[in-house]
Amino acid sequence: MKKIILSIIRFLSKIIKTDKNLITIIYRGYSGSNLTPIIDKLNNSRYSNYKINVILDGKIYSDYKSGKIRKPTFYKNIFNKYKSVFKSNLVITTHGFYRLRKDNTMINLWHGIPLKTMSLMNKGKTDEINFIEDDYFISTSSFFNTIMNACIGIDGDAYTITGYPRNDYLFSENGLKNLNTLLDREINGIVVLFMPTYRNGRSNEDINNIFGFPNFNLEKFNIFLEKNNITLLVKLHPNEENLLSRYNDFASDRISLILSEDLEKKQIDLYKIINAVDVLITDYSSIYFDFLLLDRPIVFTPVDLQEYKDDRGLLLEPYNFWTPGPKCLTQEALQVEISRSLLEEDYFKQERKLLRDIFHKYQDGNSTDRVMKLINNVMEEN
Repeated sequence: MKKIILSIIRFLSKIIKTDKNLITIIYRGYSGSNLTPIIDKLNNSRYSNYKINVILDGKIYSDYKSGKIRKPTFYKNIFNKYKSVFKSNLVITTHGFYRLRKDNTMINLWHGIPLKTMSLMNKGKTDEINFIEDDYFISTSSFFNTIMNACIGIDGDAYTITGYPRNDYLFSENGLKNLNTLLDREINGIVVLFMPTYRNGRSNEDINNIFGFPNFNLEKFNIFLEKNNITLLVKLHPNEENLLSRYNDFASDRISLILSEDLEKKQIDLYKIINAVDVLITDYSSIYFDFLLLDRPIVFTPVDLQEYKDDRGLLLEPYNFWTPGPKCLTQEALQVEISRSLLEEDYFKQERKLLRDIFHKYQDGNSTDRVMKLINNVMEEN
């Protein structure tokens, strides 16, 4: 059915002209989007000759699921999205979109450097990507091109190394000020961010803590945070924020849970607070590749590594080589390694530098400008 609809739409493209000044941006939200800096730039009067239509794609679906909009409004919004894409000279996304006509141009900014497998390489085939047909696919390095193309298999000429626009915020933003605004309070001391990867909703019902550790003692953990003047931020993947209800008791004066709706309400992209973070904790999330640009400590919690490798798979192995930081499987180990990472300046520093240079051709905070140059060239050529 989908193929039939696309065939009809593509036939219509032969008789309906595009709007040469129209750029449609399909925006998923503020949880670290490469589109946020681009939208900010395009709102500048310098680009007033362009017609910019930002489709709040994530909000369309979340509002429908939460009951904020009814089915007729939902389908109207979906129709308007496809209509705008169909008429556009240029379509910019972070997750790809169907090519509705041959004579528009598509730029994909993507949303992270992959450690775990995707699409063609995913053992579980839970995220098959069958609509990556972009003319330009934004990249951070030639190595990124290689591992990404193993997953999505597009024309190698489509890769354009510019760096990720969102990473410019790591160099330019006042992260602590933005964090204070986001949380409506002033944060003092050390900031630690925990961001686990997306697990397709898989979780152990017996685990009573956000890290997945056995025998976790929240009281002792809060004492550790208090003693070391640490504020812990927790940000789950947007698709798994529903799991936070299991950890309501986890929040405290020292632990703040950040939701996508918090970022949307304040209109603060997640990456605008990242340079306020002193230590990052993750398992397999791609955020750590971006965090390398700050040259700050990263602690890993691969509590289900073998299960994750068996179920989904990793693009890069051995895991220990590609993850430049200590590995913690218990609460005690985590507390020790956070302390050590803060005390020892050279702890895993060389390993971080090695990977930073592999994954980031550009480390200058000017990636947005390079993408904007590409956008201008496309609009002028068309």
